[in-house]
Amino acid sequence: MKLTQRSVLLTGGGTGIGRALARQLAERGNTVLICGRRLELLKETAQGSDFIHPYRCDLTSSESIRGLLDGIREDGHRVDMLISNAAILGFESLAGGLELDTAKTIIDANLFGPIELTQRMLDDLRAAPDPTIVIVGSPAGLGPLANTPIYSTSKAGLHAYTQCLRYHLENEVRVIEVFPPVVDTEMLAEKKWKKMSPQECARRMIRGIESDQEQVWIGESKLFRFLRLMLPPGRLFRVVNDWSPREQE
Repeated sequence: MKLTQRSVLLTGGGTGIGRALARQLAERGNTVLICGRRLELLKETAQGSDFIHPYRCDLTSSESIRGLLDGIREDGHRVDMLISNAAILGFESLAGGLELDTAKTIIDANLFGPIELTQRMLDDLRAAPDPTIVIVGSPAGLGPLANTPIYSTSKAGLHAYTQCLRYHLENEVRVIEVFPPVVDTEMLAEKKWKKMSPQECARRMIRGIESDQEQVWIGESKLFRFLRLMLPPGRLFRVVNDWSPREQE
């Protein structure tokens, strides 16, 4: 599958991986509709490109999702690829002090929002040539990692949803899941970990999507894939949580 001359809806296009992905897809001649909560950042992503079109959307709001899709249709765009990239990260303890409202926001943004957006787009996608859904997951979501429990829970749920979606849409819509490594994004700006640049991650994502793999593992995420195949779930959880990216001096 070639990523050229397509009409792509990309969530989380204002920063990080989403911004890099939007610009690289636009350079290939794709029409890229980007959405996110902060319109000013989306406009920065679109600056200088006639192929990138920003739309404000809060994935935690059903009304905002419906408004996004209405706006896209009113502007005459017919989407043939959805890339669910947006996510909220959180570092919390389940031993006490968990902000339940924050936890609900993370789950709504990372899990239910992508589900609602996908389900509301299915009829339009089915009517498009070579319809494709790309969901950006997280290796931590298969663990999950104990230091990001709500984020990891939401990503674990998204992984399960992606597998079911692929099964239900077999021979109708292509469903691809991408697992990036630790990337130098706004969410992890304060962490002095070894990180891949958003630009390099986006390049590898595009290459993996073009290869027609059902799952695209990038960089260090491949190690998790190997461990997942070698270890039972309980042991995997312990190994992953005993290991963490080392802080860089």
